[in-house]
Amino acid sequence: MSQWGITAVALGSVLLITGAIWLYMRRQYILFTEAVCSSIDKILEGGAENTFQTESDELLSKIQMQLVRLQEITAFHAQESERQKQKVQGIVSDISHQLKTPIANVVMYCDTAVNPKLSEKERDMCLGVLKNQVGKLDFLVQALIQMSRLEQNILHLHTDAVPLMRLLEDARESIGANAKKKKIKVEINCPEDTKLLCDEKWTLEALFNVLDNAVKYSDAGSTIRICSERMEMYTKIQIEDEGTGIAPEHINDVCKRFYREERAAHVEGLGIGLYLTREIIEKESGYLKIQSKEGKGTQVTVYLQNVG
Repeated sequence: MSQWGITAVALGSVLLITGAIWLYMRRQYILFTEAVCSSIDKILEGGAENTFQTESDELLSKIQMQLVRLQEITAFHAQESERQKQKVQGIVSDISHQLKTPIANVVMYCDTAVNPKLSEKERDMCLGVLKNQVGKLDFLVQALIQMSRLEQNILHLHTDAVPLMRLLEDARESIGANAKKKKIKVEINCPEDTKLLCDEKWTLEALFNVLDNAVKYSDAGSTIRICSERMEMYTKIQIEDEGTGIAPEHINDVCKRFYREERAAHVEGLGIGLYLTREIIEKESGYLKIQSKEGKGTQVTVYLQNVG
């Protein structure tokens, strides 16, 4: 065979092999693309977990594994979005329910106050009721704003080393007037050097809510005792009253939003004090415990992180 013939055969062989390789690679590419498309279809149908082979080192398995992770992340964000949507709907529903009564009272007494047949004494009485209802409305709106800001993570707590005694004395001073009216003593037994890692303003709000409840539900002339104990990671703050107590079946309900026992209907309040307290304490990586005996009193224990 001549030199040209050998060259032609060699060139033909190279072209044939190259063509075969190209056809093989094209076939593999098509199969791979179909497999990836099939994987995506399975994810869209929600059946990826049971059909994907994510244990293998093959490229397809690695892609499938990443697709599974993408599916899980997408599902998580979808669930989180739905949860936030339901939470917002719940807040809006609660707010509208809570605002309904005081607004109705304001409208009713406004209509009454403008009646020309009213005597001056009756008009003054209506204006007094209106002032009281507007005050309640303002208090309610401020409380609802605090609650929604906490729930939607709009509010950011700024933690620092805060003396516990200062917090407790400020909280006691805040409820001092109401405690004095009922001749209730508030005793504090706490080491002077105890410091907590917390947001001073919001922790004060949390402790005030607990003490405010203790005063509201305690008998005149009783005593509220506050003590603390430093543990390894947390400081335990116990606030104990001699009030009416909580029924065992309602212990887990008292920290729910707008929860109030029927027998507490005569006591002024909205039912969000302990709810806000729990939200604040948990955002500071602490926790809350409540123990109570009907007719003997309630003990609320707050655990907050130590400094250092």
